[in-house]
Amino acid sequence: MAKSETGKAERSKSNGPTKVAVACQGGGMHAAFALGVLKAILERVDDKTEPKFKLVGLSGTSAGALCALMAWYGLAPKTGSPGSGTAAEAIKKLEDFWLDFVARTGAENLLNTFTFGALRAEEIEVPLLGLSARVFGINPYSAGYNALAAFLPTLGVRKQYFDLNELLAETCPALKKENDIDWKNVDTRLLIGASEVVNGLETVFDSDVNKGIKYPKNTASYWRQQLPLSLEGVAASGTLPVFREAQRIGSGYYWDGLYSQNPPVHEFIAGPVPKDIPNELWIVRINPQQWRRPPDTNKDIEDRQNELMGNLSLNKELDFIMKVNEWIKKPEYKNDNFVKGKKPVIVRTIKMEEEIAEELSYSSKFDRSRDCMARLCDHGHKVALRWLDAWRDNKVGKYPEDAGYRKF
Repeated sequence: MAKSETGKAERSKSNGPTKVAVACQGGGMHAAFALGVLKAILERVDDKTEPKFKLVGLSGTSAGALCALMAWYGLAPKTGSPGSGTAAEAIKKLEDFWLDFVARTGAENLLNTFTFGALRAEEIEVPLLGLSARVFGINPYSAGYNALAAFLPTLGVRKQYFDLNELLAETCPALKKENDIDWKNVDTRLLIGASEVVNGLETVFDSDVNKGIKYPKNTASYWRQQLPLSLEGVAASGTLPVFREAQRIGSGYYWDGLYSQNPPVHEFIAGPVPKDIPNELWIVRINPQQWRRPPDTNKDIEDRQNELMGNLSLNKELDFIMKVNEWIKKPEYKNDNFVKGKKPVIVRTIKMEEEIAEELSYSSKFDRSRDCMARLCDHGHKVALRWLDAWRDNKVGKYPEDAGYRKF
């Protein structure tokens, strides 16, 4: 349990409910863990148990962006629909989206078995079977790849299964027409991380930009930009370059946010109005921070490479918040425009049990079977319910101590 300098468990001090932002790491199908976590949080957000919390922000990258978007979309009030925008709607939107995202038809299950099986064969070093993972997923710009994509629907593969833009437009129609969202009454901020490929820009698609809120120029990186939230931006966040062409938005070309921020969080503390900044930031960590031993097989090496890419970008984001927390506590910074009026943000981690994390691999991130989704969702839900009980009892830790499974 994390402790303050007085030795007591530390909780953010705020008048009224604790303002919380939840950030969901990407990790392919492993992000079904975040689905379960968000369901638990949404189930508890409106209950009467003290201390209460209010969900003021959501963030995500890649598959974590899909989770964050669905929760946000369900919570967002819709124009001309009084009473819309509830936690129950958000839970249903999350569940419905993931049931559409996984393999449903016989042809989709067969395609998933082939894709996941080929990647798995490559991990366990079966050369002839593993070769197919490279051959058939090598270049989404090739004529052969596009011909295959055009042919798959004739076999019973839904277009929504391989076209993320199509699935998002079908699931979140009000965001396609911006006026269908009642932006004036949206009180949960959404950040989506992506990477602009040509100029190398870290990109955050931010719902506050849609609301017309003005922010000072980014203080953390020259190579970072904020753009309005859009379905295309969310699709960009989930664009793995070996499977999908770069997402074109305006004059930019975008890939998965794994390469820049996984997920974006420091915008949460850069608000022009201190009252809008969350008291706590809860990180739903998909990629384990620690391993028990160094990787020594092809499977483990590829797995750890992927995890490190995601974790290093996340830790960079969190280290910025920790540094700002230090500035806030120092008297010499009290009149600085960036920290003036702000309070430290407590960062906490919700993560898989170590045994579950160890069972997963790089290939299982591509296992779009319903069984894989259900298993990880159920695990995330159980972990989060226990964690929320502990949070209310003031018995959870804080970052960085709670990021790993043991001290180092």
